[in-house]
Amino acid sequence: MNQNKFLYTMKLIACLAVITIHVRFPDPFGQYVKAIARFAVPFFFAVSGRYLLSGVYTTGGIRSRAFRSLKKTIGITVIVYTVYLLYSVLYHVLVGAKLSEVFAGRFNPGSIKRFLIFNTGTVIYDDSYVFDHMWYLFAWIYVLVVIIAAAPVLRKCYKPVMAVLLLALHIFTWMQDFKIVRVFGITLTTPYVLRSWFFTGIPYVLLGVLWGDIVEGLKKDKTTEDYNRIVNLWKIPGICFLSTGILSSCFETFIIGEKEIFIGSFFIVMGILLLSESLSEKGGLLSEMGREASSYIYFYHVLILAILNLGVIRGVFPPVPGIVKPVVLMILSIIIFYGLPKLYRSVINVKKG
Repeated sequence: MNQNKFLYTMKLIACLAVITIHVRFPDPFGQYVKAIARFAVPFFFAVSGRYLLSGVYTTGGIRSRAFRSLKKTIGITVIVYTVYLLYSVLYHVLVGAKLSEVFAGRFNPGSIKRFLIFNTGTVIYDDSYVFDHMWYLFAWIYVLVVIIAAAPVLRKCYKPVMAVLLLALHIFTWMQDFKIVRVFGITLTTPYVLRSWFFTGIPYVLLGVLWGDIVEGLKKDKTTEDYNRIVNLWKIPGICFLSTGILSSCFETFIIGEKEIFIGSFFIVMGILLLSESLSEKGGLLSEMGREASSYIYFYHVLILAILNLGVIRGVFPPVPGIVKPVVLMILSIIIFYGLPKLYRSVINVKKG
């Protein structure tokens, strides 16, 4: 992904889209923006899969590549989780809560069970910052562990596994409001059951692996001129997939209401993957912002929101109208994680010069 400017741009857009999930615009506009924004996490999984096993086919190679990614992800997760845990402790001290009660509520058997199975629950969030956006990091860890364990047979069976889980994900999503579905005693009407490492993480990562195989196969078998000609032909279907996904997500939320994943999300992800090859050099400033700041925006926008809300409650900050609050959070996130570091680097370079 180092040279794909378009994907960095899309990472920035996806991270900003996640903000509109956590801080939505007023309805009905906000309902449809939120539905479209649901593409973000499937996209993160797919683009991670796209480069995870690129050009790697042996058991040892798969495990080596996945293990390197696992170590990096665990390191990031420890840092992000520690930051939020420290904020939670400070918040509860500030509001006069007993920390013993806070930890008892956060780390109880029921919450630990939900966390271990579905990567959600109060183990990774509480009332100090509300959202469990860190589930993505833990889900990615789970997926990498599965890939390492399944490495000997992964290349033989990943396509049918991907297809079955994608189909199950979207069928169960549509059935949630029409019929109570139970699998192994678990009710699938609970949103986080489908938005999990199993139903969302694995199939979308494997979708990325499949796309990586297709692209790398073309690069290997075709000349550079032929490859460029082929990927340029992907622009029209890419735009069609993207447009279909946006319209489908809006239609689905109109028919079945708010869900964690839509069929439209799949089409949006496919559209992005198609366009990512034909527009790989397109990006500019947005690409730079995506490369430098998108991960930080995703990890820490919830913290900025929590501090902003606490400041409003305490009278430190004026209330932010709901119609502009998502935009304010986007701007703050970009300033903090892109603008300020860039300004700091510029000042340091001037001093060195």
